[in-house]
Amino acid sequence: MVYFLLAGVFSLAPLLLYLLWLSYVTRRDRPTVLTGPWDFAALLGGLSGFILFGGGLLLVLLQSNVRFLMRGNFEALRDAWEKEYLAWVMTIILYALFAIGGSVLTLNGRRRNLVIYNVEPEAFESALVQVFEQIGRPVERRGRLYVGGVPFCEVDPFDGGRTVVMRWVSDDHRLFQEVERHLREVVKSLAPVENPAARWMSTAVVGVGTVLVFLAFLVVYLRRSLP
Repeated sequence: MVYFLLAGVFSLAPLLLYLLWLSYVTRRDRPTVLTGPWDFAALLGGLSGFILFGGGLLLVLLQSNVRFLMRGNFEALRDAWEKEYLAWVMTIILYALFAIGGSVLTLNGRRRNLVIYNVEPEAFESALVQVFEQIGRPVERRGRLYVGGVPFCEVDPFDGGRTVVMRWVSDDHRLFQEVERHLREVVKSLAPVENPAARWMSTAVVGVGTVLVFLAFLVVYLRRSLP
């Protein structure tokens, strides 16, 4: 039982840190621009506990010999491990390859993304058009795409969270770098907005923190009470 509680503690601790960081970002009184890889890296860090410990716990639960662990029969568990060593190793390797491969592919796919927190989507879209005009590449909007002869980028707004994701779809990497540089400067001049997501994050921090403290208390209590 203690092992499952520990898995919960180690899974929730990174998530709590991520929510605290996100709560700080959404409470800032100015827009905050993050590159896609850094934004995903923060999310990945928050979920790292579930990926490492939660995933490991799932692998254990899938193993029929988990009953030995539940009963505290470590001798039987060791014998089962020796008999099924190769199967365990292959399962762990496949899980690691899946987790690492998926993370690398996602990071690579977000290299040309920008995430802007604490901004009105309409104000950001106006700023984006202004940036393209400044660099002599006027664009027009077609749905979520911004096109100037060819598609340049796609804007995905989240009105409720005052957040915008800009996905660069053009192959012109130098143009993306130029747009990003100008965009960071223009976004600084946008009027600050209150982000309702800050309240959501604060509520999530309190909820996750409460569960984490409760699980940690149970771990300490059981460790002291069990023989």
